Amino acid sequence: MRTQVIIIGAGPTGLMAACQLARFNVEFIIIDTKPAPTHESRAMLVTARSMEIYQQMGLADTVFEQGQVIGKFAIYMNGREKAVLETANAGNGLTDFPNLQAFEQFKNEELLYEQLKATGRDVLWRTSLVSFEQHDDHVVASLYDKSDPFRKISIQASYLLACDGSSSPVRQQLGLSFEGGTYQNKFFVADVKLSWLQPANKLIASLSHVNFCAFFPMYGNGNYRILGTLPEGFAGKENVIFDDLKDVITANIKLSLNIEKLNWFSVYKLHHRCVNSFRINRCFLLGDAAHIHSPAGGQGMNTGLQDAHNLAWKLALVLQGVADDKLINTYHDERYPFAQWLMKFTDKIFAFMTSCNWFLYQLRTYVMPNILRLVLSTQCISKRIFRILSQIWYSYRKSPLSLQFIKQKLKFSAGDRCPYVMTTNEGKLQSIYHLLLEPKFHLLCIGSIGYDGLIPDHLINYIKVVNLPLNESWQKLGVQSGLYLLIRPDNYIGLLSDEISPGLISGYFDTFKGK
Repeated sequence: MRTQVIIIGAGPTGLMAACQLARFNVEFIIIDTKPAPTHESRAMLVTARSMEIYQQMGLADTVFEQGQVIGKFAIYMNGREKAVLETANAGNGLTDFPNLQAFEQFKNEELLYEQLKATGRDVLWRTSLVSFEQHDDHVVASLYDKSDPFRKISIQASYLLACDGSSSPVRQQLGLSFEGGTYQNKFFVADVKLSWLQPANKLIASLSHVNFCAFFPMYGNGNYRILGTLPEGFAGKENVIFDDLKDVITANIKLSLNIEKLNWFSVYKLHHRCVNSFRINRCFLLGDAAHIHSPAGGQGMNTGLQDAHNLAWKLALVLQGVADDKLINTYHDERYPFAQWLMKFTDKIFAFMTSCNWFLYQLRTYVMPNILRLVLSTQCISKRIFRILSQIWYSYRKSPLSLQFIKQKLKFSAGDRCPYVMTTNEGKLQSIYHLLLEPKFHLLCIGSIGYDGLIPDHLINYIKVVNLPLNESWQKLGVQSGLYLLIRPDNYIGLLSDEISPGLISGYFDTFKGK
């Protein structure tokens, strides 16, 4: 069989890659060893940045309807609330999705799988990768179909995407090291139905000297994810069951609660590791195959979704002859630094929340609650925390794809996520993100009348012109006269200029071709 892209793994990252490639009319085959999407909840949170991707795909309303908005994040010690962050609408004015949103991994998979099938494509389930070979202009993968062991499958494609998880067979066959380490404590996770007096939209992190527990509200009355570290008394103990931990949980939270039903339970080791290169010739690593870290901050699944979003449009332009290989090298350039930052960020949070070190225990018990009460009550700091947790803060300013030619003193730069600006569209006030839904570049002409003549003939099908007034929102961002923003398909600013011409646009795309 022949195709353009082979995707190994149909978890959230692989399914997102497939759906994005489908949006760009790229041919692909996606396989997974499982018989169907997972039924375990696993990852919990969907960030605002991921919601903006779902918005492009027309899926954001479904996530909102089937998820649980988290209105408060509270830190408890000895059964008492020590600090609270009001997360309800914390991101107002920053995004169309100003809340923390619980939407479990299996729901993400189901949503993306249904979207994939709606395009007329499907996953080759119960199919595993045996081996692959890379050549100068293609890759060949040998597959094993568990439902027909006598059937030999060989697929030739231009590229292979490894979305096959933390134990990635692709990464292993490439011989890549997975540098990092393993946390000493074991971790437990349980999805339960419980009754207590806490509000249904409140996320609680409970700290103690013995261990750490957190309670994530899930969709449906009384449904919670409980996760935490095992106390030292469980060191070396095998086959830990949930009943062993009920007393540990109640002793930690010190609140009256009744666990009525257990839906899922697991105990595992946590790792923090990352490969040195997200690309090896014609193979790319995405999501957990490239980087894993603690669940602190709910960043993992979202990072995989954004890896796929970043890479898909670049592969499409190369396969369609608009760009050459230089463009897809920027996948590593842009996503590797974020993975490195994320490992350090989650490691610091996790170490502080779980360490049994005497000094850190005293610090988080007697000092940090007072600091947090002061900090979390400050609106500007709350918004800053939201920006970080929602992943809308991250920028590709150092990317070779970020170019600017401006004299105006702006509060944003090429490489930043597109500014969140409200504008009137068809008589309705809404953010400009509603104008960036098509799978192509968007040329935003601010305070100027754009025209199709701006777009070189060979790029007409890849760029949409959007005219916007120079309103107060743009002026607050430093825009004083006409401005042009070429927004990439993933909603980051590629080109920023005071003036525009077909030659400048062609020149920007020529950077994709190494000219």
